[in-house]
Amino acid sequence: MVTITYSLTPEDLADLEAKRRGGPLRRVIRVAAGVLAGFVGLYWVWQAIFFFPRNHWLANLLIASVGLVCLWGGLEMPGLAWLLSRFADPHAQQELCIHEGKIVSSQGGKTRQFRWQPKRGFQESGKFFFLRASASEAKWAIPKRAVNLDQEKSLRELVQQEPVRGDIIQCRFFLTEDELNDATRLIQPRINSTFYELASRVFFGVCALVIPWMLRMGKSWAEEFRTQPGIAVLLVAFALLCLWGATGFIGLKALNRLDLERRITISDCGVEVTRGAKTSTYKWRRLFSYHESGNLFVLRTQVTVEFWTIPKRALSPGEQERLRSLLDRKLPKQ
Repeated sequence: MVTITYSLTPEDLADLEAKRRGGPLRRVIRVAAGVLAGFVGLYWVWQAIFFFPRNHWLANLLIASVGLVCLWGGLEMPGLAWLLSRFADPHAQQELCIHEGKIVSSQGGKTRQFRWQPKRGFQESGKFFFLRASASEAKWAIPKRAVNLDQEKSLRELVQQEPVRGDIIQCRFFLTEDELNDATRLIQPRINSTFYELASRVFFGVCALVIPWMLRMGKSWAEEFRTQPGIAVLLVAFALLCLWGATGFIGLKALNRLDLERRITISDCGVEVTRGAKTSTYKWRRLFSYHESGNLFVLRTQVTVEFWTIPKRALSPGEQERLRSLLDRKLPKQ
């Protein structure tokens, strides 16, 4: 882990702005795009004021607004930097704790964790180290003057090191339905709440009742299937899907195969999951974050609906501490 505290000076911000503007070719392209956007904006404003019918004043106002935005963009959005500085001070001190697989950012009393892949999310220039979070727009520019030799050495080792298997944590267990439900609520607490489940069942039930009624409006079912068979089949299929949703998608959880034993191996190289005869291997870059509750560890992949659950009952207290330490180095905690 590397901890770096820094703040950006006006000279740093000027250097970053010069880098953003780029070389001569990028500047030519930007100027040409700005001129085009400005002319388009002026044209739309002109049309909205002098040529479009006055009785459609709301449409004219919207078109004129779009034209003004294009004109503002063509002028490189003057005033935007000042407006953004009102919400976040660009000169404020910031602390970054850089781990093997995550970045913990602290600024203004707020702390956030971001997934980070060292080989993909690291660049440098003559004056800055640039870090970019994975699956996020978060970026950091660290002035090299704020980094001492030991910090720079540790940071480069994080970026260049090749993972070794190192410490291995293994467990095997049969997952219970209660543990699966707890893990699902842990990943998506709002969507998996009782209120959301009840509301979704009511919604799907109403849809299942309304669609057959729409199908028979003015026509019999036989006539609808005879005149427009494709649309009729599609509506019936959608109605059946809604009916299944009204039951809470009964049978869907059977795909989780709770009857199969799970064997999970976790090391510095990644996570290996064996369920029955099927084995899946996940490099750390394919994992997004981890969650922890009183009885579970949950590893969430980059695919939102995919996660792996490890009950704490399958681990000894020492293994729980080792796993928590490993996950804390590799993934942001949510």
